[in-house]
Amino acid sequence: MTLTILLTLLGTSIDTILLCYCTKYFNFRYSYIKSGILYTLWGLSIILLNLLSCPFIFKLIYELFSIIFLNRYLYLDFQLKSTLKMIVVFYIVLCLCELLTVGICFSVLHCTSLSDIFDNQVLSLEMIIFSKILSLLLLHFVFYHKQNDIEISFTPIESILYFLPIITCLLLILGIIYLLKISNISSQYHEVFLWISIVLMISSFCHFILFNLYLSKKAEENYINFVKSQEEKTFYYYQQKQKDIEDLNIIRHDLKNQLLALKSQPAESNQYTQHIDSLLNDLSKSSSAIHTGNPFIDVLISEKLKLIHEQHISCKINVELENIHFIRNIELCSLLGNLLDNCIEATQCCDKNKSITLCCNTTQNHFCIHASNTYNKKLKYKNGSFITTKKILLCMVLE
Repeated sequence: MTLTILLTLLGTSIDTILLCYCTKYFNFRYSYIKSGILYTLWGLSIILLNLLSCPFIFKLIYELFSIIFLNRYLYLDFQLKSTLKMIVVFYIVLCLCELLTVGICFSVLHCTSLSDIFDNQVLSLEMIIFSKILSLLLLHFVFYHKQNDIEISFTPIESILYFLPIITCLLLILGIIYLLKISNISSQYHEVFLWISIVLMISSFCHFILFNLYLSKKAEENYINFVKSQEEKTFYYYQQKQKDIEDLNIIRHDLKNQLLALKSQPAESNQYTQHIDSLLNDLSKSSSAIHTGNPFIDVLISEKLKLIHEQHISCKINVELENIHFIRNIELCSLLGNLLDNCIEATQCCDKNKSITLCCNTTQNHFCIHASNTYNKKLKYKNGSFITTKKILLCMVLE
């Protein structure tokens, strides 16, 4: 009786954990503590239904609808079609793992019928443990093992540490199943082998979760390094542009002086007065560039304005940066460049009335920015704040 209850608790608990793992989203509506409590209560209700020996179809329907409504309640980025797809894939993989486990055990143990295995409760428990570890491995590949936007380079040691422990646990548990079936081991040691298998399963789960956290951290660091590299390249580009503009201003200044000198010649000796006036007018127009007090930002905003005008977006910009000495130029370029890029991207959703407004100034060592743009899609909120529509989130901290 005790083994039967343990069998039910073990199988149901792992299934509910794996189902939560495969159907989770990212933007929680509530705190992690409240979400964790709700997940725990839901899992306990599933376990209770299994202990009460309710009809299988009733348990399946309850599990499907309850996880859908729970995720709908907990996540802001919940999508019904995506959730249904994940649930279907989850149960398909789970069934395949059960069939694989039975097939592997049949081939290893040379059984002639299912009763040879399932009549032995210890063997049944060992097979459940084996199938659940196999399920975790396959579900991870199906749902999460995909190419990142920024590739992670794995060292040989990392590759070995990633999968070797869980594969080793599978082989050890398979060996225990073989020993329990083939060898004449005393029944008093069955419980010892069972607890060894449970410890192996829990340790493999913990290792897999911790190593995934390590890989997520590494991917985040790689992405941050990539962004910093792009920022440095962008800053270098604007440095070169600023140098080119300075050289061009020198040439413009010299040319203007030479034209003025030619114009000052006596009228009878100057046959090109009208042409000189036209050139001087063009030089005056070209010299009326953006002046923010920071030459790098002057170049950046000038470049962004060209893009804004090409897309027929009305724009109002008022940027005063004379007294800003507490933010590095590379950070300032990255901040304002990304801000204007986001504004331009958002206005592309509008068919007409495209507009962008940007105001920046400094007040008592505080850098104040006000940016607004037109946007005709539905806005999402969380705790009174807007939620970004970007898939990759990156927080920039100014030092």
